Amino acid sequence: MSAAREAILGAIRRALGSDGGERVDPGDIMREADALVGDPGRFQPKFDDMTNRERFIARATSERLTATVDEVADIGDVPAAVGRYLTSQNLAPSIALQPVAALGELDWGTIDRHDTIGVDEPVSVTTADYAIAETGTLVFTSRADSPTLMNFLPLHHVIVLDGARILRHPEDYWALSESARQPRSTNFITGTSGTADIEGQNIRGAHGPRFMHVVIFGH
Repeated sequence: MSAAREAILGAIRRALGSDGGERVDPGDIMREADALVGDPGRFQPKFDDMTNRERFIARATSERLTATVDEVADIGDVPAAVGRYLTSQNLAPSIALQPVAALGELDWGTIDRHDTIGVDEPVSVTTADYAIAETGTLVFTSRADSPTLMNFLPLHHVIVLDGARILRHPEDYWALSESARQPRSTNFITGTSGTADIEGQNIRGAHGPRFMHVVIFGH
């Protein structure tokens, strides 16, 4: 047994009093936990030289997360941005479109749209509820107009994000969600899916979209 593992198990035994010593007071444990998380700013990484938007883009487009980003002025510009992406990837002008009013009311021109998604779907276009600047993460909650599978089945996942909904740290999202009605599921997606299980090589699209493209609108 490794020294680290023995240290962890030893701490558990001491806390339970199973090593013959005095059992740790649960109140003391709670107070220690409160001291650790009471001021998350002590542990949050600092990036004071960057805005939330700049940090999110830097993280999302990093070599590890491998997403691409397009910035547009207004949500009305989103269809043109999606069209540019389809052309750049030599994809047909056809998308599985999240059945949310904010997207359905846009002028998609010649791009064919359907609100169901197949198991071999090339492209889906969905909205993200929030983004996390610190980690480059996108937050998706399930609703009647936000089917979860659209975030996981396609080869190409195109996400529409309101620039005003980029939060700085994960704790900022939890603070917002504490008072809200909780959805059936909340998914945090950080970059394209991947695995390095095979000979240590980073393989993209292992258990989800191979390509992620984020269209940020607004300022």
